[in-house]
Amino acid sequence: MKSENKINGLGKKFVKVLMSGLCICLVLNVVWPDKEKSMTENRMLARFPALSASFLQDLDVYFSDQFAGRDLLFKGSYIIKRMEGIRRIDDVYLGKGALIRESSPYDETIVSKNMDALNAFRAAHDVNTMLMVVPTAASIEKDRLPAFAPVGPEDLDAIWGKSGEGITNIDVRQALNEHKEETIYYKTDHHWTSLGAWYAYQVLAGSQGYTPAGNTVYEVSDHFQGTLASKTGSPFLKDTIELYVPDNVPEYVVTYGSDQHKSRTMYNSKAIHEKDQYEVFLGANEGIVRIESDNDSDKHLLLLKDSYANTMLQFLIPQYRTITIVDPRYYYEDLERIMRSDLITDVLVLYNYSNFVSDSSLSDVLQSRSEEQ
Repeated sequence: MKSENKINGLGKKFVKVLMSGLCICLVLNVVWPDKEKSMTENRMLARFPALSASFLQDLDVYFSDQFAGRDLLFKGSYIIKRMEGIRRIDDVYLGKGALIRESSPYDETIVSKNMDALNAFRAAHDVNTMLMVVPTAASIEKDRLPAFAPVGPEDLDAIWGKSGEGITNIDVRQALNEHKEETIYYKTDHHWTSLGAWYAYQVLAGSQGYTPAGNTVYEVSDHFQGTLASKTGSPFLKDTIELYVPDNVPEYVVTYGSDQHKSRTMYNSKAIHEKDQYEVFLGANEGIVRIESDNDSDKHLLLLKDSYANTMLQFLIPQYRTITIVDPRYYYEDLERIMRSDLITDVLVLYNYSNFVSDSSLSDVLQSRSEEQ
């Protein structure tokens, strides 16, 4: 009986503490100014809604977003879920010392569209064309996944099998598997690290017949918390960001397409002081970026890519006189004009597996060429 009374007493105290905390939060909600952005979740927060048919629904979202102590509760929720043995939040597995996003399912329609468009593009342009589809951490770092996690295979062989004549498939699976005990993917983000990109670059260089130069490695952050930490609320895991600067890197100029502003480096140092520190590599997503190098190369690369290529770019700069970088998700112009004006000699398509099998924007950009001729 005494033990039961003690438990009831503790329960009442907990309720009192909880209610007191809620009351404090309610008072703070009245006097505390609204926040524009949650740095924990890396997203914009709802503002007080205007009168409309959806006012009550929008008001509910507003109160949810602007609730005082929201970030603390979000992180606390993650800790409780871990203590309860929950192994997954949305599409993110709570792995062994890492957060790992589930791969996108293979979509035959999208893959066929992308590959048909790439094959047609290669048939129309007699240039050196390479395709690198990078496996995800869920495929390479299986040992870090929770036991019995229902992660399906990534069918890169099906993608390679659709490559037509003149397309060189750059298969980096073996290289990444050989180094999977190293930090080749971030623990809190869905991207690969500079080290992972470096191992993949060695495969690319081997296929093209040149020897990679050495690198000078600079650690620029030891507290990166990426997209997966933002999605789950994980408060403890942190990543290190390293820049790999090739020893033979030439002087170069980067021109960004959105406003034509220029930089003498691909590294955006301001990003280290912001939430999305991965943007240290080339900055925020752009439809088109151009890099002109002061070297003796006679090669001009068109890089069709998602954000995985941003890290790889460090190693590509010394090999080409110019690199025209197009992100099909944000590019709506004529690709044929680029082929002519930029004197393209080489094309590299570099995508993460999940994006390649779920996003058809690559085919849209490639097909716009044939439709506009």
